[in-house]
Amino acid sequence: GRQPHGRRDHFTTLPPPNTTRKLRFLALGDCGNNSANQVNVKNTFLNYTGTNDVDAVILLGDNAYSVGSDAEYQINFFDVYKDDILKFYKLYPAPGNHDYGNSPSNTSSRSMPYHLSFTVPMAGEIGGVPSGVSNYYSFNAGDVHFVSLDSYGMDDANTTKMYDTLGAQANWLKADLTANTKKWTVVYFHHPPYTKTSHTSDAESDLVAVRENFIRILERFGVDLVLCGHSHGYERSYLLKGFYNSFATPLYDADFNAATHTATGNTQNAMYDGSANSCAYNYASGKYNHGTVYSVSGSAGQVGGTTPGYPQDCMHYSNATNGGCFYFEVDSNRLDAKFISYASAPTPVIRDQFTIFKDVNKVTSITVLQNAALTLTASWRGTYNWPNNGNAAARSVNPSTAAIGTVGYIVRDVNGCIKDSFSVTVTTPLPVSITQFTAIAKDKKVLLNWTTSQEVNSKYFTLEKSTDGIVFTVVGRINAAGNSVQSTGYQFTDNAPAQGSNYYRLSQTDMDGRITLFEVRKVYFKSDHNIIVNVMQADPGKVELVINSTKPALVRFAVLDISARQILQQSVLLNTGANMQKLQLPAGMYVVEIFSLDGNRVVEKLVVQ
Repeated sequence: GRQPHGRRDHFTTLPPPNTTRKLRFLALGDCGNNSANQVNVKNTFLNYTGTNDVDAVILLGDNAYSVGSDAEYQINFFDVYKDDILKFYKLYPAPGNHDYGNSPSNTSSRSMPYHLSFTVPMAGEIGGVPSGVSNYYSFNAGDVHFVSLDSYGMDDANTTKMYDTLGAQANWLKADLTANTKKWTVVYFHHPPYTKTSHTSDAESDLVAVRENFIRILERFGVDLVLCGHSHGYERSYLLKGFYNSFATPLYDADFNAATHTATGNTQNAMYDGSANSCAYNYASGKYNHGTVYSVSGSAGQVGGTTPGYPQDCMHYSNATNGGCFYFEVDSNRLDAKFISYASAPTPVIRDQFTIFKDVNKVTSITVLQNAALTLTASWRGTYNWPNNGNAAARSVNPSTAAIGTVGYIVRDVNGCIKDSFSVTVTTPLPVSITQFTAIAKDKKVLLNWTTSQEVNSKYFTLEKSTDGIVFTVVGRINAAGNSVQSTGYQFTDNAPAQGSNYYRLSQTDMDGRITLFEVRKVYFKSDHNIIVNVMQADPGKVELVINSTKPALVRFAVLDISARQILQQSVLLNTGANMQKLQLPAGMYVVEIFSLDGNRVVEKLVVQ
């Protein structure tokens, strides 16, 4: 079997909730038939993913054919996947009708081999509301909330099924989605609300019930992606919204109208490859009906078969011939999904793909002090072009703030689908005057303090944090004084600083929504020796540097002007705690450098007014 990274018997644990790395997920539908296609799909995916780990493998039901017996699970599922998929990746299943023996008489049973073979987080151990049952549950992986449902079995009381909207499973789902705080939500179960491959959602009663009664719950709570199996092909919808029924008149596939049944109002396909009508879907985060993508991926083992009306009108892409699996990546506010198939295994063929962005196309107004450092960052991860900043291709740029006035900047992706706009006003003096902003490490926390000498129409201050100095996330918001001509002090505590570099950015928002950015402070957690420099200025030309050290140390202290000419250099013996250095310098921008004998180097910008 395959052994990624040259290691044996390993897996990657779930990422922390605040992870910023890319997350990878695999979905296998109708896989367990011990066919050549099942092995080819598996080997093709392993070839595609290479040395990348997968954060979760989800099963879309019918995991062992044909009656879900223990012997079938052993031969058709565990023996096929035990040396690679199951050895290295975490598994989160959902049941299908064949997992219940394909028999209605078993729908209330919890002694089927499916239930005895898998242990699921039904107590909310890794996020979500506890379900208390083994056939449906939820969990979190980073900023993604997953919900696994049972679309065939009965509730434990043996009275209702998943699509009975007042039943036990539906009520639990509503509670779980209400409590969900993650940016992305993925729901998966076996029976699809839309399909025309080996099953038809126009005529089969359980599929009709899912479409007409159930999915309005998912759309109402802002579910981004619904994954199903059951039909032995691959189908992927447009960004559907409200295509179920009117309660009085059922809707069939022939009634699909892109103008009224999609969130985009057209057949935008989101392939995001530069072709016509292929811009990625994008919408704001939140629990509202922003539209949902539905995908049937039931050809990881079983494959083939169509029903009347194939391909379905609400689907952008349908494939009833080629086996494959559904793979998707989540990178912050970007989701990329692919149908990974093959022509000659194990060479991957991507037969369909789509992309979703959240919280992009931002319009931001910023006020900065003349000659202050300024960084503008695009709101997405991908490709960039700053046409009025030298056609820069980086995610972040640093425009000049030498000239007083207002300048507009835009950044686009290379496909021309996304655009952020920035209105930057360079001014002096600022409507809010900051006399000090300090970040001090103490007792494994960071204490942030700042003081204003005056405030005009000031609404609130925002503190943002970064580990790379480029991408910042909000960690706190403090109400401001409004209008004040006296000194006002503020404070905030970061109780969970990261190991290594921690950058803190302070901004102020006016009553009219205009944002003013201030200097960034850096705190470094690595060893028992940390040096943090904070700058205070009380009078013109007079600056006080507070150098905080966690232990006595001899350091070299230097001040350089903007042309890198050394203005001052001296050796300083630091005591534990705060050490004061008073400087008198002409107005301008400077750099303060501190070198310690153990190799620690601290660099801070210094603006003297």
